[in-house]
Amino acid sequence: MAGQLSTSFYWARLNGLAMEFMLLLTVGILPAVICDNMIEVRRCSTDEVIEGGSIEWPENPVEGSVMTYICPVGFRPYPVSWRYCTKFGSWSVLRNIYRETAHEAKCKEMRCLRPERFEFGRFDPVKTVYKVNDSITFQCYDGYLLIGSATSTCLPNGQWSGNLPRCNTEGMFCSNPGIPFGGRKEGTNYGILSTVRYKCGTHILRGSPQRTCLETGQWSGIQPRCESKDAFDNVEDLAEVLDILQSTIRNRDLNSGAQIPGQKRKVDVFFVIDASRTVGNENFVRSFKFVKNFVNGVSDINELVRFEVITSGSYPVVITNIQENLTPKAVMERISQVEYRDYYNNSGRNTGSAMQVVYSSINRTFNLHAGNSQAIPKQVIIIITAGRYNGASAPYIVTKKISNLFSHLPDHLDIFAIGIGEVLKDYLEHLVPMMVTARKYYQHVFYLPTYHYLEKAQEMQRKYGNRGLSDCGIRGNVIQRPVSRIFGGMKSKEYDWPWHVLINLPNKKFCGGSIISKRWILSAAHCFNITQGMADDLTIQAGSVSRKKILQEILVEEVIIHENFSSPSEMNNDIALLKTKDPIIFDSHVRPVCLPCTKKTAEILSSAAGSWDEACHYEDGLLTSHSGTIQKIISGYITGWGYYKKHGRISSFDLNHAQVDIQHFRSCDSPYPFTENMFCAKGAAADSCTGDSGGPFVTERNQRWIQVGIISFGRTDVCGLNFMGFYSNVPKLMNWIKEKVTDLEYE
Repeated sequence: MAGQLSTSFYWARLNGLAMEFMLLLTVGILPAVICDNMIEVRRCSTDEVIEGGSIEWPENPVEGSVMTYICPVGFRPYPVSWRYCTKFGSWSVLRNIYRETAHEAKCKEMRCLRPERFEFGRFDPVKTVYKVNDSITFQCYDGYLLIGSATSTCLPNGQWSGNLPRCNTEGMFCSNPGIPFGGRKEGTNYGILSTVRYKCGTHILRGSPQRTCLETGQWSGIQPRCESKDAFDNVEDLAEVLDILQSTIRNRDLNSGAQIPGQKRKVDVFFVIDASRTVGNENFVRSFKFVKNFVNGVSDINELVRFEVITSGSYPVVITNIQENLTPKAVMERISQVEYRDYYNNSGRNTGSAMQVVYSSINRTFNLHAGNSQAIPKQVIIIITAGRYNGASAPYIVTKKISNLFSHLPDHLDIFAIGIGEVLKDYLEHLVPMMVTARKYYQHVFYLPTYHYLEKAQEMQRKYGNRGLSDCGIRGNVIQRPVSRIFGGMKSKEYDWPWHVLINLPNKKFCGGSIISKRWILSAAHCFNITQGMADDLTIQAGSVSRKKILQEILVEEVIIHENFSSPSEMNNDIALLKTKDPIIFDSHVRPVCLPCTKKTAEILSSAAGSWDEACHYEDGLLTSHSGTIQKIISGYITGWGYYKKHGRISSFDLNHAQVDIQHFRSCDSPYPFTENMFCAKGAAADSCTGDSGGPFVTERNQRWIQVGIISFGRTDVCGLNFMGFYSNVPKLMNWIKEKVTDLEYE
């Protein structure tokens, strides 16, 4: 109780309340403690039942304890997921937030929304109701290519499997954005700057209600989906986001963005926990176990991470404050002292006031660091709620105020909302402003049926920790930063490009390459003289951004050069593969890049559902605009240790990177015959140069990095003069890679 009084006093002091209020609060609390043993404890009965399911009973069914309904896979409890024991010795009423009531709980069978319309195609079977495990197959009319999943199956959580199916044709500047199941789309023009709008009728719209076809050939916003009120999210998706968060905290470049060299930037994490009466003791404990596990996951990073934990009941209570600068261990100790019995009388859920406390803390930090020219900490807010707010200050208005603080620094703020049980999804979606999600491709809002899923998500995160080290296209540091040109430009940081390797050649020469699997490196053919070309003459350095530092040295077993590569008269088919003697050891510094036309990339891009050749052709259009034959703005990043000064001939000891755009093929002006297996690219003042050969050209899609090019040659031999870089087109050459590399999944 002492801990509760101290945190309550902090809240009162923070909001300028008089001491008389605290005296009344103290007088109101103490008699309940004094008389606790004198009052007869009323127990709730254990004779409740649920049709088609079972009940998880609390150890002691007294006031505040929770009974949770358990249903088989493909069903969920109705009308509520759990009930709490009231002070009268009875379980809370069987009524949910939609005012639906029942005399007896039952397990309700899950259903999936039916497609209202499938543009330019047909689907089968056409049914009014789709139950769990029902499947639909999709076909496009002649002249259209099926994108997404050819078959979708109704999942136990009330959502459809796979990627949204839609029909596409070559004449579309942006691919057909599709129509979510259960919804409707307004707009049939998919040209540049065209807009489409979505409606879900009586169902809930998640994602972007309006999208615009951008100059890049991609749609703005987030692909929408319609959901019934009963459907809920995959626990795997929450586990992935938790891993992204902890990876961000653990591996982020804490010096990036600092205005003073060497200054370390902090990360502030806020937890806003629902402590209302309807949550109940067991669920309250699960909430704080979730927080404690999260903090423990970064417990070895002292001083750089601060935590503020706030409960949201009738009034907010600050358990820990970022101004205290507590170590993660001290935060966990403070959390361990929190008990639900101190919250019995919380009839309210004043989430808005709790968010106002968060806003005050962030605003204070923002002004303090800006005034002292210090790096502003990354701000992460995690809201866990089991219902709609009440009281003053609508929480979505406060989160909007917070996002406005970071309107010019969108990467400095993340807000996540986890709704559990009977939560209005519209309310949950509005808790996270669109500005926060617009530039990020991971999920920010999650809806789960019970608090057990918080535990399941963290168990899954631990089991598949770090999103799988062998998973492709994941930077060890998931934070993106502005980049500059290779020559005279910005140095790369550790974790930035974990697939980039340095290939040491004879005569102190070197080239770049990229890791594509445990035994294969991708590079350029012209790096390897066939007359020298013995694998024993080569060594590969991986995992470091400095040529002077070796984290992992890799020996080469075999060098394979494209059979139709010819130089110096031509540079067509400038591609080579290096097979390593031993498997590459993956860690946060060493990871593979994704390749087009593979099973993994098909999932990332929601690729064509037809043959492998059709999918590869489609992805080439998305990623390179078919070698620049269509005027789209497609940006990518190149990396290398090559010459870095204008007109200079000095190689860099540090890995540099640059952002460049693929150019229309008519502007390339190649010194060699220009073929469909090439594309050209350049930045505003950036180019690849001598020594960068063989390095990857990568582009980001849905938080994954895909290699679309290999640095091949330049328009001139002088860095920065009439520059234009030329690249081997990886999608066009994937058929050759597929023949040689057998440890990748292609279909």
